[in-house]
Amino acid sequence: MLWGFATILLVFGTGLFFTIRIKHFNIIRIVHIFKSTLFVKNPDTEKKTGSISQFQALSTALAASMGTGNIVGVAAAISVGGPGAIFWMWISAIFCTAIAFAENVLGVRYKNQGGCSPMSYISKALHPKAATLYAAVCVLASFGIGNMTQTNALAAAAGEMGISCKVAGLVTAVLCGLMIFRGAKNVASAAEKIIPPISLLYIIASITVIVIFRNNIIEVLKAIFASAIGYSQVAGGILGTAIKRSVSVGLRRGIFSNEAGMGSSVLVHTETDCKEPVQMGMWAVAEVVIDTIICCTLTALVILLTGADGSGGEGLALAAEGFRRGLGKYAGIFTAGSAMIFAFCTLLGWYFYGEKCLLYIVRTGIRKRALFLYRALYTAAAFLGAVSGLEIIWGTADIFNWILMVINLAAVIILNKEVAEDTANYTESIFKKNDKISISGVSEKQKHYE
Repeated sequence: MLWGFATILLVFGTGLFFTIRIKHFNIIRIVHIFKSTLFVKNPDTEKKTGSISQFQALSTALAASMGTGNIVGVAAAISVGGPGAIFWMWISAIFCTAIAFAENVLGVRYKNQGGCSPMSYISKALHPKAATLYAAVCVLASFGIGNMTQTNALAAAAGEMGISCKVAGLVTAVLCGLMIFRGAKNVASAAEKIIPPISLLYIIASITVIVIFRNNIIEVLKAIFASAIGYSQVAGGILGTAIKRSVSVGLRRGIFSNEAGMGSSVLVHTETDCKEPVQMGMWAVAEVVIDTIICCTLTALVILLTGADGSGGEGLALAAEGFRRGLGKYAGIFTAGSAMIFAFCTLLGWYFYGEKCLLYIVRTGIRKRALFLYRALYTAAAFLGAVSGLEIIWGTADIFNWILMVINLAAVIILNKEVAEDTANYTESIFKKNDKISISGVSEKQKHYE
């Protein structure tokens, strides 16, 4: 019910609205976006101010999103929604770049005004109680989308290696506890070291399989578009049901993968020393592109090109079958290992989000006790997720995602004028040569924001 037509219209409509509002900056400036983020060496702000660097923020945000959504979520989307679900994941990702851009622009803008994370602009646009509700739901969501769904997938991956779910859950819980009891900054530092190499390895393996089965690319693309727009279903008279399922599943899994629209990535991006709102918005765009358009697409192509979608498998087994057909019998171990590492990184990334929101709603005097209790419960949830049923966990995660998304998008839409102003100022400064920009992308107009 929550992920019906109204929600689809909300996400697509908001993404389209901001794409137009920022004059397609997220699309036509994509080369500039990557040149100004991943291909620019930024100063190490962690040493100077105690904050985290922009690359650590990107790694932490990717750690929080590149979990089950990229492997299990994609496989589930294909199983339930057919190949067409991948098309709608692409569409949602394109629009979500505009949403991610907008929410991070607002996050940095309100940080410059003495605020903090998405709660500041939600409080301004809606009401302080709405910001508190958002933070509370985010803490709860960290146990679902960020914890139990991940450890459940991790346990399934461990099962591929002959490891019982109880053992996998116990080991994961212990490792999780060791990491999170050292604080959120330790999580960001670990994400910076883990996510880039494992992501690169996964991308290389996926491309290898795609090259091996390259002769099937045309047929697979035809199947994706045919299933998405439904002309094959028209002849069978099932257009409405088929397309609704394809769109809904593709949209849900796309958002589950990149989290754009939920405001969660703002929690980590505003921990950096970046003071240029549009610069941080560009980092958010890069995150969505890497996560959904690149990594999720690679997983989908591995499954579809190899014909693994017809094997009868589900979830991780479906992805593992695709890699097995391309790389041999030991590829299943690689898939399982990748899923385990991605899931564990997501576990840590969402702890970062949960801690930030918990500190927002808990008064200073009891913060230490509240943090200890949260860390203990989060560690226990890691074990419970590994031994619990999958359906109720995914359902709960979808509900929390929806609540966070509705509150966040309402605030972002109300403050759209501020996003448009910052984007217009940045575009004029960079592309019309009316201002001097340093190599880090910070303009001389910073005094205006400060």
